[in-house]
Amino acid sequence: MLMLFDHSLDGIEQSDNGVHQSLGMVNLAPHDWVAAFDPDQARDRDRGFRHT
Repeated sequence: MLMLFDHSLDGIEQSDNGVHQSLGMVNLAPHDWVAAFDPDQARDRDRGFRHT
């Protein structure tokens, strides 16, 4: 997170930036905070819940 405030790394938040890609950073743009999960990997609705 601190790299976002380092002026020598300006643009690191952009997904096409080489440093961004090599570090495997996630996109921190607010509109991506609520991105839906992949429905193919969603939890099976018939699985039920384990109560402890």
